[in-house]
Amino acid sequence: MSSWDLFVLDLDGTLLGPGGAISEVNSDALDRLRAAGIDVLVATGRTRNEAAHILSAVDYRGCLIGVCGAILTEPETGRTLKRRLLPASLVHEAVGHLHEERHTTLILKDHHATGYDYLVVGCPEDPDPTLHPVSQWWMDSMGISCRWIDRIEDDPDPEHTLRVSVVGEGALLDPASARIRSAFGRRIHMLQWGAVTSSHATGSDVHILELFAPGVDKWSMILEYCNDHGHDPSRVVAIGDGLNDIGMLSSAGLGIAMENADDDVRAAADLVTAHHGADGVAEAIDRLLGATA
Repeated sequence: MSSWDLFVLDLDGTLLGPGGAISEVNSDALDRLRAAGIDVLVATGRTRNEAAHILSAVDYRGCLIGVCGAILTEPETGRTLKRRLLPASLVHEAVGHLHEERHTTLILKDHHATGYDYLVVGCPEDPDPTLHPVSQWWMDSMGISCRWIDRIEDDPDPEHTLRVSVVGEGALLDPASARIRSAFGRRIHMLQWGAVTSSHATGSDVHILELFAPGVDKWSMILEYCNDHGHDPSRVVAIGDGLNDIGMLSSAGLGIAMENADDDVRAAADLVTAHHGADGVAEAIDRLLGATA
């Protein structure tokens, strides 16, 4: 009998290689894991629509923790199972601060409730607001359309916000991060980290500043999933590489960091596996299955 009930898997920088594809080695390893009777749960910063083609490629039929733990969905139907929303009052306040720093703002919605993903609010000081080139590349590559509004007060779905974010060069986002941190404290959960880009999209240091409701984290949603499915949290394995993976790596029964993760992420884990460009997920799975064979 396996020592583990649930294997929680990040996508970008973990399952996906540097080019954004899943290797045959990693795909085969996931098949072996499922054949061994271990439940697999994907937990990502992406939305369901942004992850759908990846999940299809590995014939994934489980639930999806998306948006860094803000939502739990059924990938096949798109139905929202659980969600943690930003109150409209905090969204309005945050957008005001971000606009004072002259940033176009992306408001992510619960697609199942609204029928769309992104609402974009242009900065009032910009007579012709546009998406950052990396945001535009991402929307185009994912086949996702945006709705634009001139003022946050015109938001048609204020009760369905999962995340507020802006994209820009790291140094340009630092003042906005400092402003948000000072204004909100613990009233909001903030992440700033390197954006998922491609070499043809940008050659600059591009970051994403993301704002969530307090308590949003992959691990907190994993706990809800465990409660609903009868899993013991001490029998959970989590594997990831990013800032939004630290909570689950430090709290799971076994946390595995990718070799390509930064020092803070690796320090939160129990083990380090190979680089995401060298089938680190497969290496980790083979270690797990070898230990329980």
